[in-house]
Amino acid sequence: MTNSNNQKNKVPLFPASLIIRAGLIAGTLDICLAFLYSYIKRGTTPAKVLQYISNTVFKKAAFTEPVVLSAMGMLIHFAIAMGWTLFFFMIYCKLKLFRANALVTGVAYGLFVWTMMNTMFLPLWNSKPYIFNAESFVLNAGILIIAIGLPLSCMAKQQYIKNNT
Repeated sequence: MTNSNNQKNKVPLFPASLIIRAGLIAGTLDICLAFLYSYIKRGTTPAKVLQYISNTVFKKAAFTEPVVLSAMGMLIHFAIAMGWTLFFFMIYCKLKLFRANALVTGVAYGLFVWTMMNTMFLPLWNSKPYIFNAESFVLNAGILIIAIGLPLSCMAKQQYIKNNT
């Protein structure tokens, strides 16, 4: 193989700064949409949403101070968002199919995140099985597509094009 051929077939590498920025953007969009959805649906405040996240992971007995619960909820939320972001960029490098269409990739990844969170992680943390609800699925999957799938896909595609021009 020639050097130029190696360069052409090189797996894209993404700078850490891009991955961190993408995770912060995805996490911020996701939590803002979760706050909005929870407020419209149930009148829930952002602090209560964050406390719910913290209580889900640490169970109710872990912390009692509302400010600490909220701060831990925010940290947990962004840690999860960063995890999904890192996973996305890892598989983007491996799956050529992901580079074909940013819109399709974003929708597919948002649905993947929804599936994993709702059928695997949340049931484990809550110790109860997931029960499908069509309205909840449409709204929550839509949030994850808009907040996580599409931004990550667009940012990765933009960087991939920049690296290969």
